[in-house]
Order: sequence, then C-alpha cells, then structure tokens
Amino acid sequence: MKKTILFFLLLIAYIGRAQTVSIDSLKESVDEHSMKFAGLDERLSGMESDLAKLTKIKFSGYLQAQYEMYNYQDNIGPGPSTTAVPIKNSFYIRRARIKLSYEPTTGAVFVIQPDYAFDKVTLRDAYVQLNDRWLQTFKLFMGQFNRTSYEVEFSSRSRELLERSRMSGILYPQERDLGAKIEADLQTKYEIPFKFQLAVFNGNYGVGSLTNDLRDVDNKKDVMLRGVYSFAFPSKGLGIDIGAHAYLGNTTVLQAGTFSDANNKDFTAKIGDSFQKRWFGGEMRVYYDFLGGMSLKGEYISGAISGEKGTTILPVANSNPSFNFNGIRDFTGFYATWVKNIGKSNQIAVRYDSWDPNRHLSGNEVTIKEDLKYDSWAFSWQYFYDDNVKIVAGYSLPINESSTKVGGNFTKDVLDNTFTIRIQAGF
Repeated sequence: MKKTILFFLLLIAYIGRAQTVSIDSLKESVDEHSMKFAGLDERLSGMESDLAKLTKIKFSGYLQAQYEMYNYQDNIGPGPSTTAVPIKNSFYIRRARIKLSYEPTTGAVFVIQPDYAFDKVTLRDAYVQLNDRWLQTFKLFMGQFNRTSYEVEFSSRSRELLERSRMSGILYPQERDLGAKIEADLQTKYEIPFKFQLAVFNGNYGVGSLTNDLRDVDNKKDVMLRGVYSFAFPSKGLGIDIGAHAYLGNTTVLQAGTFSDANNKDFTAKIGDSFQKRWFGGEMRVYYDFLGGMSLKGEYISGAISGEKGTTILPVANSNPSFNFNGIRDFTGFYATWVKNIGKSNQIAVRYDSWDPNRHLSGNEVTIKEDLKYDSWAFSWQYFYDDNVKIVAGYSLPINESSTKVGGNFTKDVLDNTFTIRIQAGF
C-alpha cells in the first residue's frame, strides 16, 4: 500500500513538473511567434507604404504610327533622295510618348514626358507644379513645358487635325521652352469663368538639339501673357471662349554680321544688339450641341518676329528651326477650324490657315522663299475604334505665294501636298 501511495505521489510530481515545463515552453513559443508577427507587421507596413507611393504615380502615353503619301519630291526617307528616285510614300512614327506624373503630397506634382524616335530620345516636358492650397486659385509651374498658346497647349493626343497650323509651328517651334508660369483659374473658388496665365521663358528657339537646350543664351527673358473668359448658355447648348495673348521678347545678336529688316533691306548689327520679338493675338472658340456636337475655333496673331540664321560651321542657339531667316519680320497669321461629330465614333474637321511672314512685301517683291505667304487647307476624318484607339485619315494642302525673284519651284505653287493614314493608341 505504501508503495502504491509513493508511486502516485511521484507520478503527480512528475506530471506537475511536466506541466510547468510545457507552460514555460508555451510562453516562450508564444513570445517568439509574437516577435515574428511583429516583424511581419513591419514588413507589411513597409509594403503598404510602398504601395501608397505607387498609387501616387500615374503613367499615360500614346503612339502615333502613320503611312504618308506625297505628290512631291521630298527627303523624308531614310536617306537622301534624288529626282531620279523620288520618295513618294513612307511609314513614319510621328510621336511615341510616355508621361510620368508623381504627386507625393496634395498640390505638388512632378511631370516628366520623353518623346521616343527611332534615332533619339527627346525630353518634352519636365516640370514641377505647385497648386495653391489656400485660395484654390493659383498654380505655379517651373521647368520645361508648353508655351501659353491655345493651339500649343491643346494636346497632340486630342487634336482634331494631324498637325498644328503653320503659324503656330513657326512662332512656337517644338512648342516648349524653359521657364516659370503662374496660372490663375477663378472658376473653382469664385465661380468666375476666367483663366489667366503669366509665363517667363528663356526665349531660346526650339528644344531638342544641343544648341537649343543650353541655358539662356542672352540673359534676357521673354514674357507671355494670356487670358480667356468663358461664356456658357446651357439651355441653348452653347459655349463660347474668348481670349487674348501677348508675347514680349527679344533676340540678342550672337554673331555680328549683315541682317535684313522688315522691308528686306540689309543692315549690320554687332554682338549684343537686340531685335524685337513681339506679337499680340486674339482667339475665339464656339461649341454648339447640334446633332452630336460641333465647334468653330479661330485665332489671329500679328507682330514682329526675329531670329539669327545659323550655319553648320557657326551654329546659333537662337536660330528658329522652323523659319530660317536672318533679321526682323513683321508678320500676320490666322486659322479657322470647323469640327463636327458624326455619331459616337466619327469626327470630321476642316481648317484654313494663313501665314504671311513679311506683310510689307508680296508677289515679285519677295526675294527669298522664307518671306513667301502660305494659305493652307487641312482635312481630317477620325474614327474612334474604342476609348484608347483611333484611326485618322488626313490631307494637307499648302498653297504658297509665287515670285519670279525667288525663282526655282516658287514661280508657281509648289507640289507639297500630303495624304496620311494614322493609327493612334494610348493608355
């Protein structure tokens, strides 16, 4: 009996000791797993932080691939063409762009947009945008961005016609410049449909090549101002935008030599002299909800433009790549565009634009081709395949002024029409 009691006492002691060990082990195990879970929480927290950053990054882009047919001899092909073997058609990548926007905090946006060509990559946009937190009215931009013009700021992705007007291409080559801009929109806070822009730029002509991507070449800055007031008549399905803008700048002479004035008379200038670069314009757009919607857009600009012609041996950073002249010109230009929606998937557009680079001379008074006036027609039909893809057929018909003094092909209208089929895909 005593042995039995002793056995049970030892058994109870052993079980108690085993339970104590198990409880201690369990505590250690729980603590160990708690630490592991804490580590997992830290990793998950880091992942959530990274995910939150990614949600503030936005990617968009588009590709424009096209086939072109010409009724003239042109050097668009991969190598120099000759009259013996003229280039009459070509496949072409017009634009291939990816836009990155990052908003790390509300009201602060960083934007970068390169353009990819088959032989190079060009920086199109690179700027910081800061939005006014207090009045919800102002925006500040600094970096490289579009000049403050309606046709320039209207995205190539959304434009109804294949290309901008000749006037815009010459006054604002490559569309962008380096500088700062303040933009005020009175609609959000004060319900006043007025938008105002004030921009200060380096004023160098064009971007892309090394000579035109340098820092400001002359210390002087060019100023642009633009204001637009919008009228809305919802009951009539009508909207009207009326605006005006001004460009106030100068071209500083970087190479002394002989230049020509607005009347194409020669004069000499030395390094450091300034030529006027100043113009004023008015704009109007009418939107009418008629049988699917239509619009009529127009702009008129007049003033003085100046530039310095560069050469291969002596390139100049302020030469205009779109209009190769050497001096000062008084110009006028305008365009009128009509756009009509047909159903939900089709749109047609017609534009007439006029560019007179030297309004003091005409006809046989003109002695260089850069001073010839152009009146151009552009036609476009767009089919929206879906929200991201559209097919465009376009035809451009430039009509140049003729002059026996210029000679060559310019004694009559030059054959320079282009028919284009474009497919645009975006995301």
